[in-house]
Amino acid sequence: MMTQMWDWSSLQTLSQPASELPPYLERLVTGTPRESRGARSVLYCEVANQGQLYTAAAACVDFIAGHVRAGGRLNSAAVRILEEILDARTPGLTVEVGERTVDTAAYCRARILDVVPDILHTADPADLGRFGAVCFLVPQLADSAPQIIDFLHRHATHPVSAVRTLVLEALEEAEEVVRDGHNP
Repeated sequence: MMTQMWDWSSLQTLSQPASELPPYLERLVTGTPRESRGARSVLYCEVANQGQLYTAAAACVDFIAGHVRAGGRLNSAAVRILEEILDARTPGLTVEVGERTVDTAAYCRARILDVVPDILHTADPADLGRFGAVCFLVPQLADSAPQIIDFLHRHATHPVSAVRTLVLEALEEAEEVVRDGHNP
């Protein structure tokens, strides 16, 4: 996937070397539900722990985006790690991408936005865990991806009350983000 473009030894994590993260990323997107949840727990601590963003998040997002672009479907654990990365903040944190230095949070947001259409396309209310994870991911991106509001409106009248509740909550947040913008 996208692991080759990164100099993993240069990436910042919380407690273990970033070079040890690729196997966890693989388990996150292709493992059994238990393996994916375990990988997400490790990755959360290393890329976006308790609101603190680390540069390894950029490589993590690239890996997940590469999986999606290759036609892979994201499970709820992978969607949740994207949400946790979007929620994390570390002002001034930069990462080297190729020959340029970029803001880590802005880079991650842009890469996630690149795959939002694919994520929305494969979100199925029949898989409530995954669908719910998508509903929690998308509100903070709504000001940059108008298809999010359309997606939520399409599912707002779903016959299953649990789905409808998730969608209406996400729609309220998404409309607020469209109105007020996201918090960088």
